[in-house]
Amino acid sequence: MNRKSFTAILVGGALAGGCSKPNPLFLDTWDVITDSGSVSQTSAVTLETTTIEPPTTTSDPPVTTTSTSTSPSTITSSSDNTTTTTEPNPTTETTGEGFVCDGLDVDMEGCCEVMIEVEADTFFSDAIDGVGMAGCPIAQPEDNPALECRHVSFGSVPEMAVFKDNGVIGAAVIGSAMVALRFPMQDGQLVVEDHGPIPNEQIQSVKLKVEANYKQVDFKNLRFTMHGLGVDGWEEGDGQKPVSCVGGLVSFACLACGPVAGGECESPWKAMAPSILAVLEPLGVVEADEGENSGLAAIDLAPLKAPTGWVPKIAGGLVMEPLSSEYQGMAYEDLMPLPGVTIGTIEGSTPAHLQVRVCKP
Repeated sequence: MNRKSFTAILVGGALAGGCSKPNPLFLDTWDVITDSGSVSQTSAVTLETTTIEPPTTTSDPPVTTTSTSTSPSTITSSSDNTTTTTEPNPTTETTGEGFVCDGLDVDMEGCCEVMIEVEADTFFSDAIDGVGMAGCPIAQPEDNPALECRHVSFGSVPEMAVFKDNGVIGAAVIGSAMVALRFPMQDGQLVVEDHGPIPNEQIQSVKLKVEANYKQVDFKNLRFTMHGLGVDGWEEGDGQKPVSCVGGLVSFACLACGPVAGGECESPWKAMAPSILAVLEPLGVVEADEGENSGLAAIDLAPLKAPTGWVPKIAGGLVMEPLSSEYQGMAYEDLMPLPGVTIGTIEGSTPAHLQVRVCKP
């Protein structure tokens, strides 16, 4: 607020020995006061009226500026019209979900372990009868018992054996069966329920736990080749039993089977490729140790090297293929004979899962 003038009343005698005192209202209104001189005193009780013109400069009230941008902010003082430039305030950038271990029990290194359960599983087999019999020697669809294993969909079975046999060791079966496990993923990263993707660089280690059963007295030194399945989108099916692969289901021969069992694929695994073997990418070889209840202990995936390298490659699935074993006291470098190792599935209420140790980099 501005005034054009004000009247100061000076009282002499009664204020002898004192100094003139500025009007508080005046100081509240203008920041700077320039007095041309001191105010004289008189001995007579006479009122002297002095008129002083106030400053004619109009100043705006102080301004408080709040800025969330990264540009410097400028504040102009109302008292001396000076300009002050301040540095930008620190900002906090949100990158998405918080650290997966937030709210969980962590160890001395600030790391935690999370479990990621499989979302789909199935088996692939090219086994044939070693004595030339028609059909699939390990599981025959009720509607088509003469159908070869490569054209059978095993996505709905509660359990099944994985093996690799030459037909002359334990059973007259030639060929193999492997299990495929698809875990929830997004943009090449494993996904934790209620949290979201785990940055691959935060994964320190991974173990695979499958519900397995096998004759530990007969088998020792089990080794498996782990593959990345380079094609996503396969359908496991349902029904709790092996079925003829038709209508888009998945088999050893087809990513998506056609309308006729054993016929042309609706979608092949790869152009001009006769089987899933064309799209499997070997990631490494792991050893499986004995576990409780005739099962397997959690399989350490450390031989697959850094998770940043192999995790993006399992978007279509992590395939566990038998490689070698010691069976009934004999070592086989490239065989795991029948009866092999039986693996449980989602349909059997024994789904596989990954045990992932997560740490801040």
